[in-house]
Amino acid sequence: MKNLICQKLLFTYGLIISFLFTTLLITGCTKDNPVDPVPSFAEKLQKTLDDGLVKYGGKGISASVIMPDGYQWKGVSGISHGNVKITTDMVFSAGSITKTFTAAAIMRLAEEGKLDLEDSLHKWLPPLPNIDSSITIRQLLNHTNGIFNITEHPSIWKELFQNSGKIWEIEDLVRTYTLQPYFSKGTSWHYSNTGYLLLRMIMQSASGTSIANQYRNRFFDPLGMTRSYLAIEEPPKGQVAHGWFDYNGGDGVYDDLNLIPMNAFYSGAGGGIFCTAEELAVWTKALLGDKIVVSENSLNQMLDFHSPCPGEDMVAGYGLGILTFNPSYFNGLIVIGSGGNAPGYAAGSMYLKDYEVFIGFMDNTEKGDAMPVINDLLNVVLNELKK
Repeated sequence: MKNLICQKLLFTYGLIISFLFTTLLITGCTKDNPVDPVPSFAEKLQKTLDDGLVKYGGKGISASVIMPDGYQWKGVSGISHGNVKITTDMVFSAGSITKTFTAAAIMRLAEEGKLDLEDSLHKWLPPLPNIDSSITIRQLLNHTNGIFNITEHPSIWKELFQNSGKIWEIEDLVRTYTLQPYFSKGTSWHYSNTGYLLLRMIMQSASGTSIANQYRNRFFDPLGMTRSYLAIEEPPKGQVAHGWFDYNGGDGVYDDLNLIPMNAFYSGAGGGIFCTAEELAVWTKALLGDKIVVSENSLNQMLDFHSPCPGEDMVAGYGLGILTFNPSYFNGLIVIGSGGNAPGYAAGSMYLKDYEVFIGFMDNTEKGDAMPVINDLLNVVLNELKK
């Protein structure tokens, strides 16, 4: 009996010692030799954003990714200005991505029978210098119209910055800066902001309402894009990330663009939509993934890409307000969407067709310094999908 009690006590002591040893071992690993936890998908994306800003330079960036299962990530890095950090609810200029909204609005007007893509300009607009009135709406949409791009005019930028507070009427801007056409309609391709200014004029004529109202009633409100707005026609819907642009004689140093008014630019020359990266990704998914923005027939026409697109190495083909990117810029991936530049800003709206992934990306520098981080984000996304 005495031996049996001793054996039980030894067994109990052994369990206690084993437990203490295991506890000390775990505690030791935690305090002295920590085991790094595996970073989550969101943490990997955020680190990629932070590392990318250091790697490529720039001021601030905002990005959002929507995965095939509907999960949406959003992240930011860098500053707006001074010590003010970029936040996920800050809005940036979408630049020429505004053209996608304009094209979608035109397609909706066509669906409603208010216009036809084969309508000539003379049906909707007065005669304008250096513009062939027989050009069609479709040719405006896909840049096969040959109309001179006013942002290539040798004196327009000087005018826009010297009189930056001026609000232009679109027609006045077109009449003032449209030079001789590049080619006869339908014979080649050349990117033309002028063509999309004319489309805005047609939108107003065909609908009888403002451009801002059409964007808001057709797209922003139905899709829950509560922070998106059209500059000049609407007040800001959120805090604006400051744009950075070298406007002091090309000295190579970025200047805070928010220190001067930008009425002249946003009232005519370029894109006017401001939004968050999150809402840009939502828009891309709604249009190209969910296919709820325009009819199937309209979307098929928007995705009928004209190629080649001379002078645009990154563009493999251009449809109606939408482009397909050159796969060589994205590691061979098929990426559809749009890119945008405006003074102080760059943006990307991207749909990875083979993976059902949607990306919105915003940069607040003139040249879009940190835009290459998109490829780094894509690598993280693809690795996650392989799991």
